[in-house]
Amino acid sequence: MKLICLGFLSLFLGVKGDLMHFGSWVNQQENYYDSVHFPQSLQFFPFRGKGVYLVKGKVVEEFGYPSVEVHKMHKLEIEIAPKAGD
Repeated sequence: MKLICLGFLSLFLGVKGDLMHFGSWVNQQENYYDSVHFPQSLQFFPFRGKGVYLVKGKVVEEFGYPSVEVHKMHKLEIEIAPKAGD
C-alpha cells in the first residue's frame, strides 16, 4: 500500500556504516509510526533534523510489525504565528 503523510520526526537512528536509517514519527492524529530509509532514498532525501516532513513511501510488514519504507521525504518550513498582543 502506498502512503503519503505529514509527520513530526521525533527520532532517527543510523546503522553502523550508514547503510540505512530509521525514523519514528507522530502525525496530526497523534498516531505513531516508524520508517525505514535505504541508501538509495537517503542519497536524495536525507534527514534535515527534527521537524515536520512530507513522507511518501510504501507500507511494509516485517516480523509482524508495519512500517513505512520511505521513497521520498521533504522537510517543510513552518512559520510560527505571532502571539496575540505581540
